Amino acid sequence: MHAIVRRFAPAVAAVVTMAGAVTIGGAASASASGWGCSGNEVSGSPYRVSTTTGSVYSYVHLFYDPSSGNNCAVNVKTGNLYGTPTLTKVKLSVCSETAPSINSCSGWNLPSQEDPTNDTTLYSYYAGPVSVPGAGHCIAVYAETDRTASDYATYWSGAFHCG
Repeated sequence: MHAIVRRFAPAVAAVVTMAGAVTIGGAASASASGWGCSGNEVSGSPYRVSTTTGSVYSYVHLFYDPSSGNNCAVNVKTGNLYGTPTLTKVKLSVCSETAPSINSCSGWNLPSQEDPTNDTTLYSYYAGPVSVPGAGHCIAVYAETDRTASDYATYWSGAFHCG
């Protein structure tokens, strides 16, 4: 009997590992309402939060609710950072631009929301949701996910997703 258990143990371990990966993958791909946003995920979303060498630490999911005109975003960690408490941020800002501009977002003094509002909050799974009105303006997204204080990834969109 022990020989049979030893023979099939690697296969059982592989199945358990794959089931765990499916569970983690399912958690990371929750719906908008699962993260506290409403509306539909915009075209091109999620956006990679990556290092200059291409390592992806998280993905920003951006949603737009046409009934309210609100944009909503979350920054969801991935890989071995998913479940690990590190500094994780997401910020949405309304730009004064009414047409996309990859290199700028004028009017950062217009409505914006950032989560966290300070640099001390550690998140294990995702930062957000953050929400801003977008009717008649473009928005900009900024996200950061740290592995350590000196090893982090960022994303900045410039003015885009114009409503």
